[in-house]
Amino acid sequence: MAIRFRVTAATETYGLLRSTVARIHDLLAWEMEDETGLPFDRYGLLLMLAQADSEELRPSDLADVLPITPSGVTRLIDRLERDGVVERRACSADGRGTIVGLTQQGEEVFRRAGRVHLRGIDQHIGAILTTEEMAELRRIMAKLAAGIDAAPTATESRSAGASRKRGRTGRDDG
Repeated sequence: MAIRFRVTAATETYGLLRSTVARIHDLLAWEMEDETGLPFDRYGLLLMLAQADSEELRPSDLADVLPITPSGVTRLIDRLERDGVVERRACSADGRGTIVGLTQQGEEVFRRAGRVHLRGIDQHIGAILTTEEMAELRRIMAKLAAGIDAAPTATESRSAGASRKRGRTGRDDG
């Protein structure tokens, strides 16, 4: 028996968006590893460090922005530290925590990988879309991001549902 689901303009748009972003990501990742030997997830961490104001971040800050688990970030930092690309240091702000920063070798690796990454973005997006199309796409993506940011998270939605169920007294009347 075939499973049927409702197809709408929104579901078709989402499917195309998801598959296109995944294909671009996979292509950029393949080029990165092929040309530099650096896996794309490692480049992502180096990029976050290079973009940080002080070029160093706490591991928890990296975990907040990278699409991997906190333990995955720790393992990634361990590998990059073994390769001499990043180093852990005591946080001078509080003396308790750890920060991660690029080493001189890490800066060189990042620059080389960054050239490959930027060239790929220019080739796979910039050479295909016009300046006007890229501006329109940025506008649309910003609108989606703002709508998502304004929407309650799953945790907030569950909490709101529980609050409505308890009513004004705070007791569970259900």
